[in-house]
Amino acid sequence: MLGKWLARARADAAAPTSGTGTGVAEVEAQLVAAASGRLSDRRLDELIDSLAAVEPSDPDYGPAQHNLLLALRIRYRTRGDVADLERMLERATALSGRTETDYWFRYVFAIHRLQTLLLVYEREGRRELLDEVVATGQPMLRGKAPHPVLESWLADTVAHALISRFKVVGGQEDLDAGIGLLRGLCKAVAAAPDRCQFLSRLGLALLLRYEMSGMDADLKEAVRRCRRGVRTAPPSYPELALMHSNTALVLAFAGRRYAAIWAGRAMLQEAVEHARASVAKAPPGHPALVDLMNHLVSVLMTAGELLARVDLLDEALSTSALVEHELPADHPTFSECLTNQGTAARMRFDLTHDAADAARAVAAFRKAVAHPDGRPWARLDAAQKWGLLEGGRENWQSALEGYTAAVDGLARLAHRELGRADRERQLARRAWAGVAADAAATALNAGRAELAVELLERGRAVSWAQSVDAPDSGLPARAAPAELVRDWAVDGPAVVVNLSRFRSDALVVSAAGLRVVPLPGLVFDEAVDLLAEHLEALLDVVPVSSAAERDHKAAALLAWAWDVIAEPVLTALGFGVPADGEPLPRIWWCPTGLLCFVPLHAAGHHDGTGAPGASVLDRAVSSYTPTLGQLAGEAPSVPLPAAGRPRLLIAEVRQAEGLPVLSKSLSETRRLAELFPGALHTSLSEDTATGPQVLAELNQHPYVHFTCHGRQELDDPAQGGLVLHDGLLSVARLIEGARPGRLAMLAACQTATGGLVNADEAISLASALRFGGWQDVVGSLWAARDDAIALVSEAVFEAVAALPDGDGPAGDPVARALHAAVRLQRDQAAGDLASAWAPFVHLGR
Repeated sequence: MLGKWLARARADAAAPTSGTGTGVAEVEAQLVAAASGRLSDRRLDELIDSLAAVEPSDPDYGPAQHNLLLALRIRYRTRGDVADLERMLERATALSGRTETDYWFRYVFAIHRLQTLLLVYEREGRRELLDEVVATGQPMLRGKAPHPVLESWLADTVAHALISRFKVVGGQEDLDAGIGLLRGLCKAVAAAPDRCQFLSRLGLALLLRYEMSGMDADLKEAVRRCRRGVRTAPPSYPELALMHSNTALVLAFAGRRYAAIWAGRAMLQEAVEHARASVAKAPPGHPALVDLMNHLVSVLMTAGELLARVDLLDEALSTSALVEHELPADHPTFSECLTNQGTAARMRFDLTHDAADAARAVAAFRKAVAHPDGRPWARLDAAQKWGLLEGGRENWQSALEGYTAAVDGLARLAHRELGRADRERQLARRAWAGVAADAAATALNAGRAELAVELLERGRAVSWAQSVDAPDSGLPARAAPAELVRDWAVDGPAVVVNLSRFRSDALVVSAAGLRVVPLPGLVFDEAVDLLAEHLEALLDVVPVSSAAERDHKAAALLAWAWDVIAEPVLTALGFGVPADGEPLPRIWWCPTGLLCFVPLHAAGHHDGTGAPGASVLDRAVSSYTPTLGQLAGEAPSVPLPAAGRPRLLIAEVRQAEGLPVLSKSLSETRRLAELFPGALHTSLSEDTATGPQVLAELNQHPYVHFTCHGRQELDDPAQGGLVLHDGLLSVARLIEGARPGRLAMLAACQTATGGLVNADEAISLASALRFGGWQDVVGSLWAARDDAIALVSEAVFEAVAALPDGDGPAGDPVARALHAAVRLQRDQAAGDLASAWAPFVHLGR
C-alpha cells in the first residue's frame, strides 16, 4: 500500500513526524484494509471524518492530511462519488500551497494534486488536465526530491499523464518519455510492493508503441512485463483488477500476432481469463469498471474472431451493451465502446452470415462516427469498418457514407498540433493505408465519379495538407473536379490510377473534364502479390542473385504495367504511335498505393514481343504529380537571380562511409560546370558538401544538382534523404531548412521512392521538394547505374541552360529532355538493362 510505503520512506529519511505518533500506525493499517476491500464502508467513512477533524495546529496534521487524501481516493475508487474527487482536488491544492508546511509534505501534497488531476481527466476527458500534470511534474522530476520513494511516486504520475496524452494527441515523444520513466521505476523500486503495477503499466505502454512501430521486441517485452506484474502482485493488491486488464489486452494482441501457432491460441485463451478476472475483481462502484468491461469486450472479440467462437462474440455483445448503458453519452470513450460493439457484431456476421448481425454492426459504427466527443482514431476506425463491411455486401451507398467519414477522419487524426513525423506515424498506425482508394472505388460503384476524385484528393498526402511548416507551399487542393478542370494549368491529362479491393480504374482529369477508364485487368490481390515480389528485388528489400535477375524483374514489371494499366489508358486517350516528326503528347501519372513504386512512364514490352510502339515511351512524355491540385492554378514563381549571379548549386559526395564509391569515369559535374561557367555555378565537393552548407547555398541558387548516395527508409520515409559528407540530409531537414527553387536534380538512388507503410502519403525526397514549392524535380524510383545517372543529368541541364532568362517554369523542356535521355538508353540497350534506364522520373508541370 502506498501509504505504508511512504511512511517507511519518511522513517528512513528522518522526516518530520508527529510528537506522539499516537494512532498513525493504526490509521495506516486501516487504509491497507480499505484498499483491499477488508474495511467496511461505515468504518471507512468514520476514518475519513476523524482524519478531517485533525486541526492544523496538531503535530500530526501533515500525516493526517496525507492519509485523508489516500482515504478519499480509496473511497472514490470504490464508490465513484464525484464529491470525493472535488474534495481531494480542493484540499491537495490548498495543502501544496501552504508555506508553513514543511518541504516534505508540500512535495507529497503536490503529487496528490497531480494524481487527482489524472482522476478528473479519467472522468471528464479534458486534455488540458494532462498538460498541467506534465508541465508541473516534469520540472519537479528535474529538481531534488525529499526521498527516492517520492521521486518514484512522482515519476509514475508523470508517466501516466504522458501516456494518456499520447493516446489523445498521438505524439511519439510523449510515449517514449513515458516508457523511459516506467523503465526507470521498474529498476529503481525492485523491492517495492507497487513494482508489480509499474511492470503492468510498462507492458501496456510497450503495446501502444508496438501498434505504432510493429516491432516484435516491444510486443514480446510487453507480454513478459505484464505477466510478471500479475504474477508478483499480492492477491489483495488494490490495482490488481487494472493489472489483469492490461495483461489481457497485451496477450490479445500477441495472440493475434501469433494466431497461426499453438502459442498464439493459448495466449488468446489466457487473455480471456485475465479480462474476466479484471471485471470480477473490481468492486461494483469502481470508477474504472466501465473501462475494464470495455477491455473485456475487446479481448472477447479478438479471441472470438480468431478462435471462431460465436459464444465469445455473444459475450462481447452483451457486455458492450452494458457498457453503453453505463457510460455517459458525452464520455470520450463512448465512441470506442460503440466501435467495439459494431466490430463484435461484424465478426459474428462473418461466422453466421445473419443479416441482423450486419445491420447491428452498421448501426453501432454509424453512431460511433457521429459521436462529437469521440477520439479521432476511434471515429476513423468505426468509419472504415463501416465502409468495409458494407462494401463487402455491395451496399454501395452505405459504404460510401462510411468511407467518406473515414477520409474526413484522416485530417482529424493527423492534426496540425502534431509535428510532421508524428502525423505520418498516426496515418501509418492501424490500417489506414488505402482508405482513400477504397473510398473512391465505392464512390464509383455508387455512380459518383466526381466524388471519387475529390475523395482521393482529400485522402492522400494528408500530412502535407496539415503542414504548419510551409502553409503557403503547393499543398493538395481540396477543390471539386469542376474547379480543378476550370483551373487546369498543364497541356495534357493527369491519370489517377486507383487500386482498390472493390475495383480498379484510371480517373483521367484534364481541361476537357473527367473521364473514368475501367481497368478490369488490375485485380487487387493479384497486383499486391506481383508488386510485392518484384518491388522487393528492385528496392533491395531482399537480395537478388545477379544483375540479370534484377533486369528480368524490372522487364516483367514494365510489361505487366503496360498490359493492365498503361495500354488501356493510352488507347482510351487516343495516344497512338505518332508519325515521324510529330511531337509526343504530355501525360501526368498520379498512382495510388503500391502503384506509386511502379515506373508507369516506362511501362511496355521493350523486348520486341509486343506490338509496334507497345510502350509509354513511344507514345507520350510522362511526368508525375503527387496530387491533382498541383496541376491546377498558378504555380509558385521562383525568379532567377540577376545576370552573372550563381544559378546552379552542385553538391557532390562520391565517397561516404560504409557505401561504395560512385564512379568518376563519367563525371557529369564537369559537363554541368561547362553549361553554367564561372560565377554561374557553385560547387560543393566532398568535405565542403555538408548539410548546413548545402541548406545555406540552396537559398541562393534556383537550380541544384546532387551527386551522392540516396537512402530511403521504407518504414519512415521522412527520415530518408541524401548522404552528404557529414551524414544524412533528410527529407524533413531539406524541406524545413531551404526555400523553394526551380529545378532539383537528385542524381542519387531511390529519391522518388516513398514508404511502404503508407504509400498514399507520397513522402519521398522528390515529392517533398514538390510539396515544398520546387517547380521541377528529377529523381529515381530505385537504385540506378552511375553512367545512366550521368547521361540523364547532362541531358536535363542542357535543356535548362538553353532556356531564355524568363520567369516561366521549365517543366516541359525538362520532361522532354529526360524522356529523350531515357528513351535513348532504352534503344541503345535494345530493351535490356531495364533496371538501369527505367527508374528516372520527373515531378512537376
